[in-house]
This record gives sequence, structure tokens and C-alpha cells, in this order.
Amino acid sequence: MSWFKKSEKNDFIKKIKNILKNHPFSKIISDYYHVSSDEIDNNLQIEICDLKGKFAEGNGKLIRIDKSLLNKDFFKNNFHFVIHEFFHWLKRRSENKFYFNDPEEVQSFVLQMAWELIQGKSKEEVSRKIHMIIQKHFKNKDKLEIVFKDMVEKAVDLSNIYEEF
Repeated sequence: MSWFKKSEKNDFIKKIKNILKNHPFSKIISDYYHVSSDEIDNNLQIEICDLKGKFAEGNGKLIRIDKSLLNKDFFKNNFHFVIHEFFHWLKRRSENKFYFNDPEEVQSFVLQMAWELIQGKSKEEVSRKIHMIIQKHFKNKDKLEIVFKDMVEKAVDLSNIYEEF
């Protein structure tokens, strides 16, 4: 690829990123998922390639756009493919930053609750105490309750094993 074509492609990618960072629609979505424009600059890769029949695809690191979409009307008629893949990228970035996606953190809370249980505190008392701590890490209250219930069950199981010794 000539230096001119490569430069042209880089300008195209910069324009895509600028829209993702600055357009009010994509900015609202990014802000909602706590993904900054710096992350778009530093962590989002965009490739133009032959996707053999697909229009676009992506993962937590990059968005691939089929070269067949590239024409003078791309930003008017085909940018919706980028928005679709951008949302997947945002969700994965957001999930990776989520405190309770770290198994070590979850296990630490389970052990904390199990310790309280083996110290003679009731399941209700321990649940109330720890629930207040972790609820601030969740936006989705239904997800909080599912995760928390599982954590409490594991803590109870662990404390029961301890009691058997």
C-alpha cells in the first residue's frame, strides 16, 4: 500500500474516532458506560479490511469495517455499522472495568461474609452489612441481587464446611 493510501486510511479512521468521541449521540452512550474519549483514542482499534460478506465486526479491542462500505457516502449511509460495533466495544470496556467481574474481589467478599458467620453473626446481619457495601458498585439492582445471593450462599457453604472441623 502506498504511503498516500495509508495516510488516507488513517485520516478516515481519525474521522470515525472523532465522531465517536464528539457526536452528542455517541458521547451520551460513552458517558453512560463511563468510557472516556481518551479510551477511544488509546484503546479502540479500527481496521478496514475484506470481511468476505460481513459489513462490520468487533470485539473488546477493535472494530473491523468491510472495505466495500467505504465510499463518499459512508458517514451518511453506512456509519450505523460502526455505531453497532462501537456499542459492543463500549459494553466490553465497561464490563472489564466492573468491580465484580474480578473473581478475586468476589471471593474476598465471600470470605469476609464467611468470617462474620463463623464469628457467630446471623446470615441476616452479615447480609445487611455487606449488601450496603457492595450495592454502590451496581447500577442494575436486579444484577446486584443475583450476584449477592450467590455470594451469600457461597459464604454460608464455606462457613458450614468450617463448622464441620
